[in-house]
Amino acid sequence: MSTAENQGQTSSNPDVVEQVNGSFGRWQLRTILLIFLCKIPSAWFTVIIVYTAPFPWKGELVCHPSDWNASVSRVEPVSRNQQLWQDARSTDRLFNVDVCNAYAQSLTRGFVRSHGSEWNATESERSQSSLPCEHVEHTSDYKSLITQFDLICSRRVLVAMTQSFHALGALIGGLMAYSALKIISPRRLMLLGMIGQIFCGNLTGLVDTYQLHIYFRCLTSMFCALMYTSGQFILNDITSGKARIIVITLSELFWSIGLVLLPAISIYFDNWSYLYVAISSSLIVLVWLHRWIADSPRWLLQHERVEAALRQLLESATYNNRKVPLTLDVQLTGYAKDLELKAEQKRSYCQIWDGETKRSQLIYIHCIWGAAMVIYTISLLMIRNLGAEQVHVNTAALGFAEMVGVFIGLYMILYTRRHWRWAGNLMTICSLITYLIWLLPETERNSRRVGLELVFWIILKMANSATIAVLTTCTGEMVSTEKRVYLMLSVVGFSRTCLVFCPLLSCLTVIHPLVPITILSTVGTIYGLALRRLNRYYWNTEQPPISRVPTPNTYRRQSAIILRRYSSTSSEISGYSNELLSNFERNIAVSIADIWHINFHPASECEIEMEQHNGEEALKTRSSETI
Repeated sequence: MSTAENQGQTSSNPDVVEQVNGSFGRWQLRTILLIFLCKIPSAWFTVIIVYTAPFPWKGELVCHPSDWNASVSRVEPVSRNQQLWQDARSTDRLFNVDVCNAYAQSLTRGFVRSHGSEWNATESERSQSSLPCEHVEHTSDYKSLITQFDLICSRRVLVAMTQSFHALGALIGGLMAYSALKIISPRRLMLLGMIGQIFCGNLTGLVDTYQLHIYFRCLTSMFCALMYTSGQFILNDITSGKARIIVITLSELFWSIGLVLLPAISIYFDNWSYLYVAISSSLIVLVWLHRWIADSPRWLLQHERVEAALRQLLESATYNNRKVPLTLDVQLTGYAKDLELKAEQKRSYCQIWDGETKRSQLIYIHCIWGAAMVIYTISLLMIRNLGAEQVHVNTAALGFAEMVGVFIGLYMILYTRRHWRWAGNLMTICSLITYLIWLLPETERNSRRVGLELVFWIILKMANSATIAVLTTCTGEMVSTEKRVYLMLSVVGFSRTCLVFCPLLSCLTVIHPLVPITILSTVGTIYGLALRRLNRYYWNTEQPPISRVPTPNTYRRQSAIILRRYSSTSSEISGYSNELLSNFERNIAVSIADIWHINFHPASECEIEMEQHNGEEALKTRSSETI
């Protein structure tokens, strides 16, 4: 998400940077693709909890109750029955499925089968009693966070806590990036984020205590935020116009590509530590490619680094084959002074609440951002609940759903007049459809059942991704240009604050597996209606309204009227030959709106002049007749 906007668009002098760079070209494409690649490891670190802390399969946890007074030693049965724990049916016979408590009835049956004698207590007395586990033995082949730090039963909430600290790191990193960009160039800050991400990411997977794990995960998230925030700053600065809209929207596409690639990477590792080390070390490639990432030209000029900006603009003009002013260095010096004076103007965050934009609308957009980001994150984290066997396929499916949503959002931005309303309609309808998940039959959670539930997750994910694309690109239009930095900083900061607490929603599955998605659907419906309310005030004025389609008879009638008007005015004024006049009439083209509105306003300036001329002739005629 962008937290910085283009500086220098309102300068009194011509924007020489845009004049030389252009809106888009080969030079921009190289930097854009490299910055897009940085989105992939950031997506990996966000969703890695799905693969480092999977829910245990049936039979992977062995419960040893504290009051099981068997006549034989505890070590012997464990070693003898070790193979039985790998079989789900054996687990159901020996102990109840509940991992946190061992039920006495199951213990009785297991003791009878092992020793051939009856248990002292009757079945009716002990059927409902339970014995707490003294310790839980993990028999999973995959060494996860759950097995490493024993995050089960009452400690299960600590799994969600790791994701909360990741969101906290993103919040702190975004604020740090905003402050650091005042003194550190975006390109250098990006490099610092990559190096810090490699160092802290490896430590996150190598530590052996839970406290250190969440600490380094928070630091890794901070460096991720530094990296993609500075990258977004560069994207805003080197592009302009419609190209900037397309680039900012498609930047989310590589986030989805990261979701699709992560399941393929996780297949090759049987330890959560190795997975962390693998995705962290992959950034070494980005550090090597960093040399070809361009810096922000306006940032360089604002900090009086005219020579570096000149060198960069000459490189841009060379690759894009554009003309360069002969006084480019002089113009850059003047433009740098303008940017420096503009930066010295006192601005503060409170300016966005000064009343120029209604405060109710600002509150709406903050809540919409928070709700959209909560749905985005929780829908990814909760994919684990659909089953550990299908988690790789499900994650890839959500990644493809995000890609479709990004393109839908891009279409709304470029080709619709009321993109807020269309985004709100899509989100509201898809959220209401998601409620139908409760109509699925209560059957065993096999592949068929998981596939049916996944359809509803995909629908909600696609609509939410399209909405996020609209929010990312169009939120700044709510305020003036100089306030956009603070507005984006505010809404992104608020949404990341919501992300600190939202992972706890995953714990609601103990009530019912469908409770989290029901809550997300409700949130989506509410913020979809809020988007429709914002549509009253913010339209895409560059996109003309779509007129009613005329019938062929209407087209013939109206076009004949227009042709008669043009032919009469052209013959009266210019005296064309018949051949030129026929070609003139044949090449006339008007919009559909002009066809519908010819009866309400004159067709051309020529017609106005002719009416005035005819009026003057009539007045002279009356005057002569009077005399």
